[in-house]
Amino acid sequence: MNKLSHRYTTILKTIRSHDYEYYILDDPSISDQQYDELFRELKQIESKHPDWITPESPSQRVGIKPENDFATFRHFQQMLSLANAFNAEDLKNFNDRILKNLGTDKQIDYFCEPKMDGAAVSLIYEKGILTKGVTRGDGTIGEDITSNIRTIRSIPLTLKESESSFPDLLEVRGEVFIRKSDFDALNQRANKNGEKVFANPRNAAAGSLRQLDPAITSGRPLAFFAHGIGLCQGKEFIDLQEIFSVFLSWGLPVNSLNKLAVSVDECLKYFQEIESSRDNIPFEIDGVVFKVNELTFQKQLGQIARSPRWAIAHKFPAEEALTEIENIEFQVGRTGILTPVAKLKTVNVGGVNVSNCTLHNLDELKRLDPRVGDVAVIKRAGDVIPKMVRVIPKKKNRANAVEAPQKCPCCHSPIVLNYQSEWTVIDSSKSKPVKKFASKYEAQKFLETNQSISLNISEEQLDTPFIKCSGGNNCPEIFQGKFTHFVAKKAMDIDGLGQEILFALINKKFIKDFADIYSLKEHRAELEKLERFGEKSVDNLIKSIDKSVSVELYKLVFSLGIEEVGETTARNLANVFGSMEAIQKSSFEDLIAVPDIGPRVAAKISDYFCDDENTASLETLLPCLHIINPDIKTSNKDMKFFGLQIAITGKIAPMSRDEVKNLLMSEGAKVTSSISKKTDYLIAGENAGSKLEKAKTLGVRIVDAVDINTFVDDPKKFI
Repeated sequence: MNKLSHRYTTILKTIRSHDYEYYILDDPSISDQQYDELFRELKQIESKHPDWITPESPSQRVGIKPENDFATFRHFQQMLSLANAFNAEDLKNFNDRILKNLGTDKQIDYFCEPKMDGAAVSLIYEKGILTKGVTRGDGTIGEDITSNIRTIRSIPLTLKESESSFPDLLEVRGEVFIRKSDFDALNQRANKNGEKVFANPRNAAAGSLRQLDPAITSGRPLAFFAHGIGLCQGKEFIDLQEIFSVFLSWGLPVNSLNKLAVSVDECLKYFQEIESSRDNIPFEIDGVVFKVNELTFQKQLGQIARSPRWAIAHKFPAEEALTEIENIEFQVGRTGILTPVAKLKTVNVGGVNVSNCTLHNLDELKRLDPRVGDVAVIKRAGDVIPKMVRVIPKKKNRANAVEAPQKCPCCHSPIVLNYQSEWTVIDSSKSKPVKKFASKYEAQKFLETNQSISLNISEEQLDTPFIKCSGGNNCPEIFQGKFTHFVAKKAMDIDGLGQEILFALINKKFIKDFADIYSLKEHRAELEKLERFGEKSVDNLIKSIDKSVSVELYKLVFSLGIEEVGETTARNLANVFGSMEAIQKSSFEDLIAVPDIGPRVAAKISDYFCDDENTASLETLLPCLHIINPDIKTSNKDMKFFGLQIAITGKIAPMSRDEVKNLLMSEGAKVTSSISKKTDYLIAGENAGSKLEKAKTLGVRIVDAVDINTFVDDPKKFI
């Protein structure tokens, strides 16, 4: 046996093994990218040696036959898989083949859809009544999961009557999936109950469909989108656009992001739009599917053994990669919270080298159970932040589980647990809970308005504790983090104090408190002698410090680094109280009356200003600054957007996104990053994507970015 023949045999065995893990066990051990690379190599070898191809080759079939206790069912028409395009050139080559096979040089229409990452199913309707639900299986024979399909609320048991009559027999092809938010909630419940957590939404959907007990399936948050058609008896369709329009009229759910493109260039534009908005789409997708729209063209083009010639999946660049865990450390943040971080053998994920990955908190550490020597599946969330999706345990001599430290790894101070609590009002006469509250203050207020000798309050610590260093400013990491935040662009914006220079000045004892930054000019001669300092760099530093002296009140409040006080909360505090002195003197009741501030955040603010060390620091800092206070006569209900939630999406021009955000917040708006029923307006720029679609669905008022100045001048015009 020569080397190529041996390689071919090895690939066949490897792909079959991974098919079993993926389709039967719902527990894949390699990424989609690695699987695609294996499949491409297999096809390359078979193209050179077609005589080696047998009916059992993975290239000649879609999946593998079901191996469980469900009855089987033969599809009326085969459920095919799709060929893949990995770049613009692949897609253009696909289009060229289509035009050549159709014998035309005119552009044709393509139907564009996000490629759902769920479980493919076929629904059979007879005269509008759901009679069967079947998994894809091997594409020819699937599993009869009708009892489970019937539990999915988005799938109609009877089609809705419309102007279009029902076919005698209809195969609806589609995808069962779980939305990201539902998936997170499902795993949180499973973790709390000590049950198995799912690796990803696709596994959760597939596993839920193959539960032998429909009651278990009904408890899973499954959803469905129709994306195609198989056999259809008693009705004729012209194209896919008509099919999906009729599906909607019958009550079959269809993805709202679907779109018709009139050229391959429009297809590429659609791909770019979906890719750029991928993280805002509420369900997992791994690419875009392009289908020839006209059914007569589809029939003319036909299919090959594995896939139709008239459709292709344009896959996103790989976002996942596998790498070894070399160590797990606990890093100290500026508020003292310790975060577990995995140190990884450097791996390229989506074009970026990744060697560190945050594990967020103790619950996530427990859920993933990563250990030194294990293999981690890494995904770049939002193409920016590396995320550990799951762990493949080392098979032999696996390391011990990671334990939370008892002392701070930086200053060796004792570690304390920082729980969030929940307060429950209990009727002791009936031993029954009456109502739950996020704060003790709210619970006490409830007791005052519902006086009864049988009511009392019980505190319960929630399951998600953070571990925190008790060292305070004595911990170098907390101390340095406090100053890094203070000089940041969104805070005091002191350009010349990058992290290395800032830490050097702290270590040399030039900076011990915030006010020391404003006396650095008095040490000019000493500064110029330090490494990386010179006359010009010191000049630039002093100019930057002098510029920061004049500061808006909200920026100063934000720069102090009060726990849970972000930009919006800082601006609301400034707008309501109008001065730092008023904020310092505010009571707990005053604080919770401020928009966007609840009892927990109010307690953090009160604690900060009651601390003697913080008070002394402010007493030396404030005389160094010229604080620009807002006009509180127009700060509250007189503000144009007071109490309104506004979201921004797409490319904004000629103003930047930050400029628009600041403009809106200066008029009292709460600018959010997501769309919900509470959103009052969405400002939509170019390539707005899924947020715009969601806003339309929820009835949110939409403002075109080009009209932003008109909107700020008179928002009533957009009601």
